[in-house]
Amino acid sequence: MPKRAPAWPLAIVLMLASLWAYTTSFAGVFAGDDVDAIVNNTHIRSLWPLSTALSGPKDTTVAGRPVVNLTLAINYALARADPLDPWGYHALNLLIHIGAGLVLFGVVRRTLLSASLDARFGSAAMPIAFSVALLWLAHPLQTSAVTHVIQRAEALMGLFMLLTLYAAIRATDPAAERPRAWITAAVGACALGMASKEVMVVAPIVVFAWIWTFRARGIFDQRRTRVLLSGLASSWVLLALLVASDPRGESVGFGLGGWTWWSYLCTQAAVIVHYLRLAVVPRPLVFSYGWPQAASWIEVAPQFILLAALAGATMLGIVRRHPAGFLGACFFLILAPSSSVLPIPTEVAAEHRMYLPVAAVIAAVVPMAFVRLPRMIAWNLVAAVAVTFGVVTHERSRDYRSLEALMRDTVTKRPDNAKARVVLGGHLVGLERFSEAEAHLRAAIAIPPSPGGDPGLPALAHMYLGSALAAQNEMQEGIRMLEKARALNPSLGEVHAFLGEAYASEGRILDAVESFDRAIATLPDVPDLLERAARLRATAVDRHARDGARAVAYAERAVRLTGAGDLRLLDTLAAAYAESGRFGEAVATVHRAIEIAPPDPGTRRLLHNRLALYTSGQPLRAD
Repeated sequence: MPKRAPAWPLAIVLMLASLWAYTTSFAGVFAGDDVDAIVNNTHIRSLWPLSTALSGPKDTTVAGRPVVNLTLAINYALARADPLDPWGYHALNLLIHIGAGLVLFGVVRRTLLSASLDARFGSAAMPIAFSVALLWLAHPLQTSAVTHVIQRAEALMGLFMLLTLYAAIRATDPAAERPRAWITAAVGACALGMASKEVMVVAPIVVFAWIWTFRARGIFDQRRTRVLLSGLASSWVLLALLVASDPRGESVGFGLGGWTWWSYLCTQAAVIVHYLRLAVVPRPLVFSYGWPQAASWIEVAPQFILLAALAGATMLGIVRRHPAGFLGACFFLILAPSSSVLPIPTEVAAEHRMYLPVAAVIAAVVPMAFVRLPRMIAWNLVAAVAVTFGVVTHERSRDYRSLEALMRDTVTKRPDNAKARVVLGGHLVGLERFSEAEAHLRAAIAIPPSPGGDPGLPALAHMYLGSALAAQNEMQEGIRMLEKARALNPSLGEVHAFLGEAYASEGRILDAVESFDRAIATLPDVPDLLERAARLRATAVDRHARDGARAVAYAERAVRLTGAGDLRLLDTLAAAYAESGRFGEAVATVHRAIEIAPPDPGTRRLLHNRLALYTSGQPLRAD
């Protein structure tokens, strides 16, 4: 293929191939961290003020990542019907992924046309670059970063790092026509990447390594190169400011969950070797690993030896300015922030971290195929692998069609993953499939806790199990499980709510109202919880359980949160007013309820009975 052949036909093929591979991703639901970072994220509900749209809630995936949060706010604003319909979010994720693939196409092509490689690879630069981008775009390992919506942070970081590198390549090209424009583009892309994910910290080093490997030795004496590298390094200031706000202090840091830098490093040796295997044979893919902490370095000695050998070869390659050294540096540098010594206890292993590193693996193999094999055989080999990758990616995205399907797949592949079983069990409780939930939750409790595991997991397991048992009328064991969950984690608001319901069903009203009060102290904006507590405080037969003022406060907050359009909440608010002796307001509230009540004789009769009761100056009492 001629060196100057137009690239746009191949770019169209890359886009169509990506679209086909990820067609099934559009049916994916919000899962995992999507809930807190998107569904419950009030900061994305409006694009103005911009300061809000640029700030993610603390201790969520978007905290300290303003560009990611802004893109979610744009998704929310552009939605025509349901702003939380995942379809639009998946569409933007795929566009980001395709954009990154097209930039990778350009990076590889221009690298192969650089002075140090042109003689050997120049005539095959276009097909090699196309093949690398195609295999990278279709690789099944990418589904975690593309189909799991909130991992947009990884995809955005990847896009901006590739844009930074591409612009730097253009800026340092001896034949560059507008080097200043390309320098500005590189620095801008680098800053946007720093505001997308912290892994971008290595981007200036990656650019330096590329220039060192593929440009002439005198390039560092040129002013444009010094300006470029200085501009890229200045973006570290932005990253430092974002990190200084401690956006995710509960999930990243030394000493969290029993992790030290050494135990994390030992564990990551096994994790990185697992990543390498998945880059070659992408099966089985797992949504949530629950990777156990390595007991000692001896346990992972073979992996340590392999990685040490690869790292040593990388350093030797960098010293000798060998292209393989650059690829190895990219692999290790990009993984280093999350897969070396800084513990991330909530996510020890995650496939999305291989989003960019897998490009280095592919780029190390494909050029040799085109140089050492007849061209037609190389093309057929690439096509076969690309089709295989595309089919696996197409099927893998189907697992994201529901949280249940995703968690069942995870439990099947990692049966000792207690977290996956708890999430699945809790989801089944929500679907009122209590016996199925019970089986998974009992299995989760039976799994011995591992060092470095999630300390809050046992409380969640006992809470959901207690709820499932109570729903099956196994009250005594259910309450015992809930009380154990409360003892394990007293700050868990949901367990107090579940206990309140269980106590109420057993007639322990004083215990019930106390539990509801404790639940609301932690979860003050849940209308159903506020209504349940308010009704008990307003209508309990036991006078010691009644508290008119508190009932009014709870009910009024629930009505405010729902826009005064819920008939049940208005009925409870009227009962709270009556218990407080505010019968005029109780009557007025019942009239408001009558105005919005459906034309159902039973409902209207109930409301008129309430009206007569409050008009006569009598409060409502529970049956």
